[in-house]
Amino acid sequence: MESSRANAIASGQTRSRSRSRSRNRSRSTSRRPSLNKRSLSSSSSIGKLDITPIEIQDRPIPRVGITLDNTLPLDFFKQDILALTKTLRISKWHKKTLNVKYLKVNRISGALTNSIYKIEYNDGNIELPSLLLRVYGKNLDSIIDRDLELDILIKLSSKKIGPKLLGIFSNGRFEQFLEGFITLDKDQVKHEVISQMIGRRMKDLHYKIELDSHDYESKLPMCWRLIYKWLSIIEKDIVPSYIENKVDIDSVFLTSFENFKKLIELYRNYLFNLYDVDKFTENYKFCHNDTQYGNLLLDQTFNPKDIILQKELPSSAASYSAIIDDDEEDDDYETDDAVVISTSNKKDTSLVVIDFEYSGPNFPAFDLEDHFSEWMSDYHNPEKSYFIHGEFYPNQLQKLNLIKSYIEYDFQYPSSNLNTKIKFNDFSKTNATDLIQFEIKKLYNETIYWRSTVQIYWCLWGILQNGPFKANDDINTISQKSEEQGVNSIYNISTGVDSMSIDDHENLIIEDAITSSDDDFDYFKYSQQKAAIVIGDLIGLGLISKSDIDVPYHNIIKYLDCNLFDI
Repeated sequence: MESSRANAIASGQTRSRSRSRSRNRSRSTSRRPSLNKRSLSSSSSIGKLDITPIEIQDRPIPRVGITLDNTLPLDFFKQDILALTKTLRISKWHKKTLNVKYLKVNRISGALTNSIYKIEYNDGNIELPSLLLRVYGKNLDSIIDRDLELDILIKLSSKKIGPKLLGIFSNGRFEQFLEGFITLDKDQVKHEVISQMIGRRMKDLHYKIELDSHDYESKLPMCWRLIYKWLSIIEKDIVPSYIENKVDIDSVFLTSFENFKKLIELYRNYLFNLYDVDKFTENYKFCHNDTQYGNLLLDQTFNPKDIILQKELPSSAASYSAIIDDDEEDDDYETDDAVVISTSNKKDTSLVVIDFEYSGPNFPAFDLEDHFSEWMSDYHNPEKSYFIHGEFYPNQLQKLNLIKSYIEYDFQYPSSNLNTKIKFNDFSKTNATDLIQFEIKKLYNETIYWRSTVQIYWCLWGILQNGPFKANDDINTISQKSEEQGVNSIYNISTGVDSMSIDDHENLIIEDAITSSDDDFDYFKYSQQKAAIVIGDLIGLGLISKSDIDVPYHNIIKYLDCNLFDI
């Protein structure tokens, strides 16, 4: 079927798709069985769309106030995608007459908050540049400020950082698809060369993207502003719905919600007092705040060997043991002659950071620790995608590998105003190596201090993503008919019993819903895993004792290394 506007609104035409076609669509995760099987028909309806261009330097970016429904059956979803490319005047797409059957829509792995798709078109005569389609997830209005995100994307685009922004609609956007780049996986981010590249790329974001003057006005960095905002929403809208339905939400926090709030406040006071209170906001830098492996892309032609300068350097400059051995009292640290490899930054542009929806003014230590904490997740585990694997948290040498790369690249002093016993008041008498090693140790300590902030942040995020309590659908809702508004059509969709023949009943339990998105992630269990690390860290830092937590939850607590350098 042609996707021109005239054909897209043609009335009286019926579209259908077989179950076999639904199975051929690429998915990033396995999906649970569903009762929702659909039969399809379409009738025309279209309203004029108002386009508001947004200027990025001399390049206008079209913006339209319309919602793209990625739960539509795939054929309808494809039709709406093509209609949007025309409405938004996507370069090289909107002037072509395209046939929907040649459009490929593949779900890309790596995203929890959004549904991300690679859009391709090739009919043998016309081959168009691929697009990245991002459709925002559910329950996100209270989590992400889309206007702020757009401002940040405009700022980044003006500096040619990240993919080019092509068009914006109410619940998503089109971006340039970076051909030849692959999404890193949970193992690749741990590679010692790639880890050093990640450290340098984060340093670029922190120091080369300037904050605006108003970013320093808040006494709270972005992560803590959101923590308090989310706590308020959870207390007002979510906790009551679970209490009303006699669901034990306290098990998510390993304590009562009220006590969890008190622990958060106890920890925040401890954390903030570690810094120079009068100059607290001077620590703010532009941070990504979500550098999980799915948000890191690598040029598939990149070879780590191309940037290795040498595998051993003099211990005064590169040996991890040179950093560790200075702390004679830290017996818990390994003191093997572990040596860091040295790498060049000449191919750092081979690594691209994407998805800036959580970015903003923050402490760099939060940003680095957020990345370290993501090492513990395996979002594509078919059975326990929510589970946090404490044993995968980077060990001391792995953390130092990234932190050393971060500190030495475009060296900045001081990297923060963390209160320390050691002071460098006279730079003319300070050995450069001593100064660098001090900054490495300081940032290492800060990542441990900020680790609970990271876990609290994503714990609350998971609860908001899950949303208020929803009772299971009643059996009477299985059979129903509805109309769904597409971009330029109304789709009449029959679901459940009305759309099945007698022969279909035996497949009712195992048949997938024919939709273009899925969300099987267990947000509550994910939040509980994050809370378990918070409790473990507060015990490890000496802020609470294990006896403060009810005994039934003791076996859930997760303990990570809380040892600090003595500086």
